[in-house]
Amino acid sequence: MATNDKTGVLKRTAWRLRLIARNALVMSDVLIARHFNRAPHYAPILLLFVTYRCNLRCRMCGVCDQEQPKEVAAELTLDECRDIIRAAARLKTSLMLISGGEALLRQEVVLETIRLAREHGITTHLCTNGLLLTPQVLAQLRVAGAETISVSVESPDREIHDALRGKGSYDAAVNAIRLLRSTAPEIRVGINCTITAKNFLNLDAMVPFAESLKVHQLKFAPVHTNLLHRKKDYNSFDDVFFSEDQISGLNAEIAKLCTAVRRTTLITTSPWFLSKITSLAQGAPRFRCYAGFAACTVNPNGTLTPCSDMDGSLSVRKAPMDEIWRSPEYHIQRQRVVGCTCHCWDALYAEISLRFNLRSLLRNARQTWREFLFYFGSGGQ
Repeated sequence: MATNDKTGVLKRTAWRLRLIARNALVMSDVLIARHFNRAPHYAPILLLFVTYRCNLRCRMCGVCDQEQPKEVAAELTLDECRDIIRAAARLKTSLMLISGGEALLRQEVVLETIRLAREHGITTHLCTNGLLLTPQVLAQLRVAGAETISVSVESPDREIHDALRGKGSYDAAVNAIRLLRSTAPEIRVGINCTITAKNFLNLDAMVPFAESLKVHQLKFAPVHTNLLHRKKDYNSFDDVFFSEDQISGLNAEIAKLCTAVRRTTLITTSPWFLSKITSLAQGAPRFRCYAGFAACTVNPNGTLTPCSDMDGSLSVRKAPMDEIWRSPEYHIQRQRVVGCTCHCWDALYAEISLRFNLRSLLRNARQTWREFLFYFGSGGQ
């Protein structure tokens, strides 16, 4: 091995060890805070919605039904996003997920947020539908320091995907993934798939499909009526939800999917999480939620809440995010999480919460480590 290669390996190893030590400290603080019901000192994960506007109208999504700013200027400005990053750094945030709507509708904000987050030691993960991921945009994302990007694909079948997301969206998403893999090998790529009544048959085919595209990660989430979709008219999308006579078929398809994800080398949603999806159709599985303790959400208007299923009045436009995080007013919102009875089995909040469960952590130690490397594998380079 050349000297430069050895130096690079040593630097990445040292960086990961420092990150593991920092995350262990933060995780311990979160666990203690949740147990004793006090405000944590740190906020490990930040979900930043830079816009609710989108260039698609997906059948299962209610983001576009969220209250929109009367003007684009009402969305968080670039300077306000910079302030959020600085406050997140003070809260020792390790991972920031940038989403929308379609986040790349605000390309300048996304690029500067990624650049500044990297400068402050915060890893970013961009969620996109892929339609705006052109060679020119990708070149700028590389310069900004993008590390992980996920693209939404609902089926290996073009017709099924387009029926859910819109005509032409399948080709755009697949072409975006191919562009990422061919021209930006340093960026780790994932696929997000929402399980609905329209695409659940032969869902295990997503695994070889994702493997053929040479992505690193494949994540699944069940369709929801809560979270960002809670303001969507149920009658406009009730056909994407499972009827009683589909439950046995869903059970069989989930079992096939669990077998497929156990065999793949892809980083995937845990089989334990997948196995609980059927119960969501019959009443949500219960778990000890860490929203507001391990993660928080900032919406496009600057409102800071424990999770995206909550409304609130605390805004990063009125006070720094770290000040709000530690305030008594924000802790009142955490109490809503502690007493929450919402039917939720969200891939973000539930999976995060499972990582803070000792039994789940031990059961999924290998997968947790692989996910760590997916998000933080660049070694700070």
